[in-house]
Amino acid sequence: MADAAPLIIGSGIAGLWTAWQLAAEGRTARLVTKETLADSASAWAQGGIAVALGPGDNPVQHAADTLAAGDGLSDPEAVRVLTNEGPDRIRELLALGATFDRTPDGRLCFGLEAAHTRPRIIHAGGDRTGAALVAFLTSVIRDHPLIEILEHTEARALIVEAGQVTGALLVQPERPAFAVRAPAVVLATGGVGQLYAVTTNPKVATADGWAMAHRAGAELRDLEFLQFHPTALKLPSVNPAPLISEAVRGAGARLVDRAGHRFALDHDARGELAPRDVLARAVAAADAAGGAWLDARHVPDFGHQFPGISVMLAGHGLDPSRDLLPVAPALHYAMGGIRTDLEGHASLPGLWAVGECACTGVHGANRLASNSLLEGLVFADRVARALPPGGTPAPEPAGPVPDEGATDTAPTAESEAIREAMRALMTADVGLQRSERSLLRAEKALATLTARVPPGDWRTANQLLAAALITRAARGRRESRGGHRRVDYPPKTRKSEAV
Repeated sequence: MADAAPLIIGSGIAGLWTAWQLAAEGRTARLVTKETLADSASAWAQGGIAVALGPGDNPVQHAADTLAAGDGLSDPEAVRVLTNEGPDRIRELLALGATFDRTPDGRLCFGLEAAHTRPRIIHAGGDRTGAALVAFLTSVIRDHPLIEILEHTEARALIVEAGQVTGALLVQPERPAFAVRAPAVVLATGGVGQLYAVTTNPKVATADGWAMAHRAGAELRDLEFLQFHPTALKLPSVNPAPLISEAVRGAGARLVDRAGHRFALDHDARGELAPRDVLARAVAAADAAGGAWLDARHVPDFGHQFPGISVMLAGHGLDPSRDLLPVAPALHYAMGGIRTDLEGHASLPGLWAVGECACTGVHGANRLASNSLLEGLVFADRVARALPPGGTPAPEPAGPVPDEGATDTAPTAESEAIREAMRALMTADVGLQRSERSLLRAEKALATLTARVPPGDWRTANQLLAAALITRAARGRRESRGGHRRVDYPPKTRKSEAV
């Protein structure tokens, strides 16, 4: 494939949809994925897709709910784009052959999740929406003649020449690093969960996109806003933590403490359907005081509604019809990321970003449940249409690409010890609740860990860089808002600042 093909790094729903839309327009695309097309946070999504297609619903109401959840920091125009264009993207998926759960009379089923004022969450396979969508899109693009797929391929760095991104340095097992030129690079690298000790994110969610973009000179923003899912299954030494979907609470499951008290109502009148940041702190407090459990024993036909969760629970010896389910918060989603405009352009020419690694302004300080898959579809569509036309060759290299041809450094025990220490300190000091003292402590510890990184271990260095950027952003926001809670500052309104 000629170097005129845009290079898409990441294979969640945003990367897959970008590649598909390019191919649908008769354009070539090269898609890079760290493991296989099935390994992404999108494939793990249980809750579904929020979209205003149901009876009595409309994009204006969906936008109002999104803005309310964003705690004053969402970009209204980005939210308008998301909610207005979302229905068309779902109709397009349906026309392609994607299937979603339906009622006996053939209509789409719409579920209710936290902070939504209408049932507007569509699902596929009950609680397997992400896996179903990724599998469907993979089947669409896997053998497409215009799409080249490079699996088991990592992006090590962006290539920047004369202030423009002209490609990326890629790494594959047992071969030297090699440069791939492209007229445009699209980062769709997903989230940052593996920077924390307990996360619902897959092992590949290591903040690569943030680190590469920052090193290249692109602007990042809102990194302090991280969402912790309130109901990850709490199991000793299990990471990633199995997720118990928002939809389970939407179906009527209740949060209780060790005395059986329904504690969510003490924190918000909406109880188990309060915004995630509120519930995560409530669950953390109950857990610290003796434990928190999700009581789903009265949820009707749990196994039919949530087949994937039922299988997961059974694997851990739990039966939701009989047992209380131990839960605790886990790092789940990053609201901030690489700053983009509404077409996905980053601040650096030649670079685009889409999906969780990007910051479009949609989520503000707190993501509304099930908006992430919709955001991936809507903005990937816009990115594909905004990319420069094919046929334009990438610029010739101005000089040697740093590290090209270098053999990849094998992981070491020292590297893993450094990353384990990083995850522990990020959870303790840059987690659900932060303070000036904890953030200063984290900054110093991260600097010490960075100095210990073995030469050539770019993976660990990139993770520590992203962790340091989050910590610096959290220190800079001296207020509590959405997913960012400073115990030493009361809530107040203040616009986001770039880093």
